[in-house]
Amino acid sequence: MGEHMLALAAAYRPVADVSLLCRPTEGGRCLLDRAAGLGVRTTALPRPRDPAFGDTIVDFLARHPADVFHIHVGTGRENFDGARAARRARVPLVVQTLHQPWLLRHPAKRAALLRAITPVDRLIAVSDAQRRTYERAGVPTASLTTVPNGITARGRGPGRCAARAALGLDPDQLVVMTVGRLTEQKGQRYLVEATPELATRFPGLSVVVLGEGHLRDDLVRRAADLGVGDAVRLPGHRSDARLLIDAADVFVFPSRHEGMPLAVLEAMQAGLPVVATDVLGTAEVVADGETGTLTPPGDPRALAAAVAELLSDPQRRRRYGEAGCRRYLERFTAHRMATETLAVYDEALGGPRLPAAAART
Repeated sequence: MGEHMLALAAAYRPVADVSLLCRPTEGGRCLLDRAAGLGVRTTALPRPRDPAFGDTIVDFLARHPADVFHIHVGTGRENFDGARAARRARVPLVVQTLHQPWLLRHPAKRAALLRAITPVDRLIAVSDAQRRTYERAGVPTASLTTVPNGITARGRGPGRCAARAALGLDPDQLVVMTVGRLTEQKGQRYLVEATPELATRFPGLSVVVLGEGHLRDDLVRRAADLGVGDAVRLPGHRSDARLLIDAADVFVFPSRHEGMPLAVLEAMQAGLPVVATDVLGTAEVVADGETGTLTPPGDPRALAAAVAELLSDPQRRRRYGEAGCRRYLERFTAHRMATETLAVYDEALGGPRLPAAAART
């Protein structure tokens, strides 16, 4: 979500007055610092449940009037007061991007979603499949549009040898990698459970799980129980993860559900073949049999078979990686995402307002 916000801020900053407001958590502080480095005005927000949350936003908007107030959330029901604060400040347009699908079934939670989006003029989904989950939940179709995620090009990476050296990997061993928070959603345990079969077929294989989260100890124990503790490596969170993916032969993304995963886009932009689960959002990124392989979610055996097929076929890995990079350039650039998001602003405002006016992201 933070990378999405930064990509929009970077795109609009040369032609507009852009501000970024977020909570100063560990990740939030990094986001605020990076935005400030782009020349973006930044403000730290209190916790959403803090009574001062809405007033802080209103006060900020009184000092810095905005044409667009753009909110970024997971599902939308967790937006406690941002949209209402923007309405109190009389911002002409309130837009909200939803970054996760709606998979909740409890009527009370659905009601909370519908209440939360009442002050919002336009809702953006990051994939078509994700958008349909909100339509099924009762969100008015007319207020929803899809703008697929996009990412900026990272520039030249360190290359295979340097990335492997940074992770303590051998130059010639086979390496499988995944990147993401260590949570149930991201499904790293299925990759760990696929590792015994892969390690048997490919001696010396290393499975690198980059990221941090509450399931770290569980994953370490599971790898040890399966006898692959030496093959599975968990280096933790790395701020240079996007560069370190150069160490991989195959990028794996075993998630249980997604809006549209940025990590897969980053792997494709880096020219890596991808094995991912056939779930919401991800299936719109990976072209099965062209840029990678899609497998059923929660199926370690299918995951192992797909990864093994690529590990044993260097030419296919190269072909998929090249096709993935082309697909990124054609469909998933930050420029395309920013252009389509701006079109949402313009349509809702009744005509172009940038570059002359201000956009708040």
